[in-house]
Amino acid sequence: PPHPPPPLTCPVKNQAPVMSSSSTHEPFLLSFWEENLPPLLAYSPHPSCPPWFFVSLGFCLLFGALKVTVGKVAKVESYSLLHCVIVAPLSLLCLHYDNSALAMTGVSEPLRTLQCSGPLTPLHTFLPLITLGYALLDLFEGLYDAKPDFILHGSALTLLFSMSAYTGTTHRVATTLVMEVSTVPLQFIHANLPPVPMLLVNLTFLLTFVACRLFLVPKIWYGWLATYYSEPSAQTCMPEWYITVVWVGGLVFHGLNFYWAFYIFKRVIRKAKGVEAMGENADEKEKGE
Repeated sequence: PPHPPPPLTCPVKNQAPVMSSSSTHEPFLLSFWEENLPPLLAYSPHPSCPPWFFVSLGFCLLFGALKVTVGKVAKVESYSLLHCVIVAPLSLLCLHYDNSALAMTGVSEPLRTLQCSGPLTPLHTFLPLITLGYALLDLFEGLYDAKPDFILHGSALTLLFSMSAYTGTTHRVATTLVMEVSTVPLQFIHANLPPVPMLLVNLTFLLTFVACRLFLVPKIWYGWLATYYSEPSAQTCMPEWYITVVWVGGLVFHGLNFYWAFYIFKRVIRKAKGVEAMGENADEKEKGE
């Protein structure tokens, strides 16, 4: 009889990577995550609910409390800034670990993940749960205030990351969160800043947007596809339809990023020509025209 299809779920135990004998040093902060995150990722106040739910719910409540108590400071949304300030550097750290995977385990990424070897570090499992909590708040706010953009953004992120959490595969999307690096300067685009700092904010946003959303994340996506089709061992543990999800998800998110890039570069040209003001009065000037 034919063999049943392999399960989608990868091992969810957050074990320390097996260090290669050729490796002479431990990657930056690895021991910290190995010591502190596994208990959190294994804790559940109620046996019928998975631990990831409480982690994401906790961050949702944290961001919500910050939104209610602090709100906007100098036109900067405090809870949104906190999310990207946490996620952006940690996603870069996950990317650093992925680049060190060969020395850490003897198998490079993304081949190791495609072979369903589980998360490279506990941080890879934990980080997307923070964004899931943020997405839940976006969705709640959109539904409460009837904001279509918040509903769309929150729904898309909640669906993607909750599916990953439910199947124990959040580690597969951790490095894609480097997109949040460009969100940090974006938070200050409408802040009350003098002209020179505002110019630096705009330039930083432009550079990080291009580097992370138009280069790094598409490169990660291409690496997944290239490894999947070139390495037979990468096609043995995941169901055939999973690569379709990778194709569709990548095309949608990269399509959106290039769509936004078109309007960003359009505004850059307007600013360079002096048609649009720099900073907080840009929108008002545009409306006046």
